[in-house]
Amino acid sequence: MDGNINIVISSVVILFVLIFLGFFIGKKGIIRKDCAPDLSNFILKVTMPVTVFCSIAGQSDLSLLSSIWQIMIMALIFHLASGVIGLILVRILKVPDREQGIWIFNCMFSNNGFMGFPLGLAIWGNKGLFLMSVANVVSNFLIFSVGLKMLTKGYPIKEKINLKKMIVNNINIAVVLGFVFYIGQIPMPQGVSSLLDYLSQITAGLSMIVVGLSLSRMEIRDVFRSGRMFVLSAMRLLGIPLLCILVMNLIPLKTDPMLKAILILMAALPAASSQTILAEQYGTNTRDAGRAIFITTLFCVITIPISMAFVV
Repeated sequence: MDGNINIVISSVVILFVLIFLGFFIGKKGIIRKDCAPDLSNFILKVTMPVTVFCSIAGQSDLSLLSSIWQIMIMALIFHLASGVIGLILVRILKVPDREQGIWIFNCMFSNNGFMGFPLGLAIWGNKGLFLMSVANVVSNFLIFSVGLKMLTKGYPIKEKINLKKMIVNNINIAVVLGFVFYIGQIPMPQGVSSLLDYLSQITAGLSMIVVGLSLSRMEIRDVFRSGRMFVLSAMRLLGIPLLCILVMNLIPLKTDPMLKAILILMAALPAASSQTILAEQYGTNTRDAGRAIFITTLFCVITIPISMAFVV
């Protein structure tokens, strides 16, 4: 367990250094804060789809096909149940309409792609990374459909968001192509593979820098001013994962124990950094999105080991 705790701590430190870098260069004007939406668009349209494609297409173990539908169904049920919890929470706490989407989004989604992937790889190896990538397919679909609706709830959006745009987007196209290459075990030319690897490695770091750029618009003390944000963070980091652990232990599922462990790790991760990227792109609640990411990432170094102590 000590080794896994060290993995968690080192991952969080790296993320925070990158967030601080974005915050610093934004405050100093090295990169204009107005560039955040453009950088977000670059991530969403280019680097993130490449990351998703590479994580699926690069897997060579076809025996994992039997686990795909199981982890996808488990992930779907988990996200929907977490969304219901978020909906109940905003009603109990009487959260203002324009903030409700952020709350429900943060209950439903965690930083699986940018923090979960390296943790899954370090703890369970390539098999863990692949299964987390498959689970993340469900997360991505819901983030760019239900999640996008949540983040834009109550805001006048110039760009019309319709069902076609929710389904036919670069992320989902990357998922389909990734499975085609994986199932067919289609090799890629070395030059193409190297190019995609370079682009894939940009996503996590640049996403954290965009989070920092967004945070640089506010005074750092403002991040901690909202008492309700700590309630949301506690639900994201402790409430959701502990409920997930309880359900996993109560329901006798006949499945690979690693699938349960992966689901619990997803539940224990901090807030999804994609919310800031989407909020930047559509001009919605970037302040609370940045707050949620900052606070949950700060405290997850303590809470993730607590949750994973039950399974790792």
